[in-house]
Parts: sequence; structure tokens; C-alpha cells
Amino acid sequence: MTQTTPRSLLTHGIAVPRRSSTLPARTHRAAAALGYLLVPLIVLVALWQVAATSAASPFFPPPLAIAENLWGLLSTGGTAGPLGDFLATVGRMLLGFALGSAWGIVVGVLMGLNRVARDAMTPIVEFLRSVPATAALPLFITLLGGGDDMRVAFIAYGVSWFVLINTASGVGTIHKTVLEMGRIFQVSPARQLFTIVIPAAMPKIFAGLRIASTAALLLAIVSEFMLATNGIGYLLIQAQGRFQMLDMWSWMLALALLGLLINLLLERIEHRTLAWHRLSRAKI
Repeated sequence: MTQTTPRSLLTHGIAVPRRSSTLPARTHRAAAALGYLLVPLIVLVALWQVAATSAASPFFPPPLAIAENLWGLLSTGGTAGPLGDFLATVGRMLLGFALGSAWGIVVGVLMGLNRVARDAMTPIVEFLRSVPATAALPLFITLLGGGDDMRVAFIAYGVSWFVLINTASGVGTIHKTVLEMGRIFQVSPARQLFTIVIPAAMPKIFAGLRIASTAALLLAIVSEFMLATNGIGYLLIQAQGRFQMLDMWSWMLALALLGLLINLLLERIEHRTLAWHRLSRAKI
């Protein structure tokens, strides 16, 4: 008796579930990715712990002491304590990142689609983005004061360039045939934008967003170095001025963990959103 194979089942129109065969491969890839992420960090922390224990220095406390101190800071006083400063920085960073990214995508799409707009705006964009965002902080303070509005606007200004440039590049490289197909089938401009243009530019948009997320955290801290009364940047300056090295290292650890978490989150969203892009490249 001939055994029925998956190919013969397909020949007879019977669908064969394939998910179970790919699940071990996915689990293996996830475990490998987790290993590549954690093993180097564990080795680094272990080496640091051994070195700091064998040659004690007030400038380089052991990583376990830093982690313990950070936990103590965040778990003391609730939102009225250091946890409130941590959340204040995260809120400013996320709001500035969202506003700057939205502005960058809108302007980038306009520049990518319209040649007149691209030619007219490119010199302005190149001129403004040549000025380091940190150098523009005094101007933002002069115009908007030292409140949260200034910090959010400063972060949005700084991150918008990364998203704008990548979006304009992604939209500008869409093949004309793709856009002409939309016109031939009389797809409305709005539908072309959301079903053809933006999806086609998403790989470069995500590249810009990931760079912008790191920049948003950097700019949030820099903005809190001046005229701030809370936030991680403010606490870093206070700890440095009082020679509280353990607190200073603890907040640096908090920033590292926050940046790592944001990057992993964006990577996960990109992985799900751009599954079609990776599959299409795999076929090539």
C-alpha cells in the first residue's frame, strides 16, 4: 500500500498544516537570538564584577552593587521619588519621539513623492540638520523656557531628521512602475499613499525610527542637564556634583536598560510589520 505523502495530499486538494514543522525552527532561532543577546552581557558583567571586587575603586563599583542600588532607588518613595524622575524622562522621550517621527514621516513622504517639494526643501533640510541638535538647546530654552514643552519640542526637533531623511529616501526609491500601476487601476491618491507608498517605504522608515529612538533618549537626557528639576539627566548631574558614584552608575544602568528595551520593542514590531519584506528577500 502506497503511503500518502504531503505532496500527494496537495495534489488531491487537501491542505497540509505546515506550522508544526516550522515551530521547532522558530524556537531554535529565538533561543539563538536570546543567547547572542545575553551571553556577551553576562560575560561582560562577570568580568566587571571580578575586576571591581579584586581591585576596589570608588569610581568603578561592582555591577551587582549598582543593580542593587538602582532597585533600591526605584522602589523607594513611589512616583514621588526617583521612580517619578525615571517616568518623567520616559514620558518626555516617548512624546518627543512620537511627534518628531510623525513630522518626519509626513515631510519625508511629501519630499519623496513631489519633485518640486524635494528640490525646494532639500537645501533647507540639509542646512538645518547640519546644526547638531544639542547646539540648538540654548535656542529652545530662549524661545520656550525651561519647562517640559521645551524638552519635548527639542527632542522632536532632533529625532525628526533621522525619520525624515530615511522616509524621503524610501519613498523616492519606489519604482515608478509601482506608482503607475496604482494610477492605471484608478486607485485614489489616499489609498495609494497608505497601501502602496508607505508600505513600500517601511523598511527605510523603520531604520530611521530605530536610530531616532536612540537619539530621543540621548536628547531627553541632554535637555535635563539644564534648568531641570527632575528626570534622569537631572539626577545624573546631581550625583556627579555630590560625588555619589554609585547613584551615577545606577542611573547610567537604568538608561542602558531603557535603551535596550526600546530597541528590542522596535525590533519586534519591525519583525512583525515587515515579515513580507524579509520573505521576499529570502526568495531572491
